[in-house]
Amino acid sequence: MEIADKWFAIVNPVAGSGRGLTDWPLISRLLRERHIVPEYVFTERKYHAIELAVEAVNNGFRKIIVVGGDGTIHEVVNGLMTQKEDARPALAILPVGSGNDFAQTLGIEDFSGKDFGALLTCELQHQDIGRIRSWNPASGSGEATVEYYDQTLSVGIDAAIGLGTTELRKKTGLTGAPLYTLSGLEQFGLRYRNYPMTVSFDGAPAERVRAIIMAIQLGPTYGSGYRICPDADPCDGIFDVCYACGPVPRAVALPMFLSAKDGHHTKLPPVRMRRCRHAELTFEEPDYPIQADGEPVVASRIEVDILAGALEVWHPTR
Repeated sequence: MEIADKWFAIVNPVAGSGRGLTDWPLISRLLRERHIVPEYVFTERKYHAIELAVEAVNNGFRKIIVVGGDGTIHEVVNGLMTQKEDARPALAILPVGSGNDFAQTLGIEDFSGKDFGALLTCELQHQDIGRIRSWNPASGSGEATVEYYDQTLSVGIDAAIGLGTTELRKKTGLTGAPLYTLSGLEQFGLRYRNYPMTVSFDGAPAERVRAIIMAIQLGPTYGSGYRICPDADPCDGIFDVCYACGPVPRAVALPMFLSAKDGHHTKLPPVRMRRCRHAELTFEEPDYPIQADGEPVVASRIEVDILAGALEVWHPTR
């Protein structure tokens, strides 16, 4: 068998508070029952999945299984997007993380034995990817940093909520939507504020806004199922954007945030919804919370572009 016909698995053993490690023997057995025997490597440190994805390309693999959560997928995507498009392997996702928003967008709720057959009854689709160019004066280089995301980019209190889940998970053991909601309640406490910035979409004149949240989405959800952009389609070649502009009292903003769990926030007065292929954001103050697929971004200015159909991903046949 040619190596291009073989699978390579990138397994994050600490995903989902250790589920990556404990679930892998079952996953491996179920794969073997379906005549899929991948070479596999456990990630050992942050950003290791980026290196492993690049190695997989260099070694000629054309099929990659990611066993992990949104952070692991984010790293693998960033590794693959540095490679030539015709050399990028197709991705299969077996989600064992705490949020799994990307998997939910694909129609994969979670890994479990009873759903395993459905996960392997799949077809390939071309998935859009977001490219972020960011500038951080503190770096001293003046050069833009380039990175990629597959689901969500946000700035403001929603980014602070997502980034805050890391420590809360360690303290509470919570995962998924309850973890995100608890982090939200913390951020809407003493840390509540707005984030003045200048924004421009698709080259339109720049507008100054006092944003509470700013989400530029490929998929409809973040925070383990919060439907921030309910109509977002990761295969349509366009971003969906949701942003809420202040000043908004905390007593109004908190119910607005909670209503986003079911996508009921979109018609509320502070909220603006739009679509674009390019966005530019310049921040008036340093150290705004910014996250891409749950990973921190440090920048004073960012530009975001959509790369339509840049990656092939398996999704369950509907």
